[in-house]
Amino acid sequence: MARTVTQSPDPTQDGDYLAALKRWESCKPPYTSSHMRTCVAAGKIILAASGKARRSKYEKESYLRIDFSKAGKVTFYAEFPKAMGLKGRKLGEWPELALAIAREKAAELAAGGLKSDAVHAVIEAYERDLAAKVARGKLGENSLRTYLCRTALVRQAFGERETFADVTYPRLVEVVDEWIVTRSNNHALELFAELRRVWKWASPLYSNGNNIAASVPDDYVSSRVQHPTPTRLFTDIESIGRLWMNVAACTSIHQKNAMRFMILTGVRPVNVCNLKWEYISGDMREITYPEGVTGMRGAMKTQKEFRLPVTAAMKTILEEQAAWRDAAPACNRDYVFLQPRDPMLPFAKRSLDKLIKTYSPEGAVKGVRHDGTVKGRAGAFNTLCRKFLKSNVIAQMRARGYSRSDTREISQLCLHHSDKSADPMAEHYDFSDEILQEEMALKRQAFEAHEASILAQVALVRRRRGQ
Repeated sequence: MARTVTQSPDPTQDGDYLAALKRWESCKPPYTSSHMRTCVAAGKIILAASGKARRSKYEKESYLRIDFSKAGKVTFYAEFPKAMGLKGRKLGEWPELALAIAREKAAELAAGGLKSDAVHAVIEAYERDLAAKVARGKLGENSLRTYLCRTALVRQAFGERETFADVTYPRLVEVVDEWIVTRSNNHALELFAELRRVWKWASPLYSNGNNIAASVPDDYVSSRVQHPTPTRLFTDIESIGRLWMNVAACTSIHQKNAMRFMILTGVRPVNVCNLKWEYISGDMREITYPEGVTGMRGAMKTQKEFRLPVTAAMKTILEEQAAWRDAAPACNRDYVFLQPRDPMLPFAKRSLDKLIKTYSPEGAVKGVRHDGTVKGRAGAFNTLCRKFLKSNVIAQMRARGYSRSDTREISQLCLHHSDKSADPMAEHYDFSDEILQEEMALKRQAFEAHEASILAQVALVRRRRGQ
């Protein structure tokens, strides 16, 4: 029996197909409703013959792409050139959405600038903005490092191909819920706050002002986790006296004097390390940490000026540091306390924490340990001297006849803490301290009383030891 081979005819050579293709190509922009009806009819024949699902027409001047399906469905999309960096999106379907309205919507998107940047790229832009704030002196370098650690974790929560403008409310809630489950209470609160800062900064630039993160309730995380509280650990004067004596065994004069300066002043570790000779008056009676000004960060956390009276023991420390500086052949002559291994660098903040842990006597940290703390989760070392200064100043000034409210106010002055209940316009109108120097006089009394109590305790310990 003879074998025969059958061959299907090419549908694209069919007369109906060619006629439909001719009608399709005859429709040129700008399109009208008549063009739409012609293209729908022709498109059905062309797509059936070619086996494809859809076919498009373009109106580039209006940023429109018109999609025709083989079922006769017509959909409008806004599409933009790559140079514009904008994200295309669906506008609607014809005939429910008229051509004129579709053109207006596409023009609004082009003007509004709804961009197609990925979440990762947006976060990188936000990080560059933070770095620019550091360069302008509006943000500290330590704060920048903290923020970058948080933005890195926010970035990890989103995929590389997720577009910022397309992130939805349920997607943000999913990310936050994962942090609540996998992170500590305080960490989840910090990441949620950082997420909202990123969206607040980026929304006007990358999503036409649509800030989805602002829709998440303020208490979404705090209502689901235990709110962190400050640690209730503290120390007493006997432990501080022993710590004062123990640091005499330090291998470097900078280590010993930096620790004793922090004990006497109660300043934050960073303000021990960033103390400069230019902050100290010529007669060594006063230290003035400068306030922040445009283009330059202040020395203190509050960015406000802090005047610190120099007591007798403080002056001894400063004179020892000055004598060492003058005798050293090569060292950093800007900072008071320097690194023992490299005297060209200022003293390291981490070294103070290590020193206080090393030389604190056994049982120095007192109080009840509990979970969910912010500061001092492993101990009170990072705030040990500040806590003791406040408590001791209150006790010493009460012994000198000051009322309880007065002693609390004096302790706030000594720690450079702001009083939220104070007159908000005081910094503009109240110059009584510049005239009377009353605040400085109170601080000097408080610091001298604080110093005297510590040195008295040191003398008592030495008598007990027979030294």
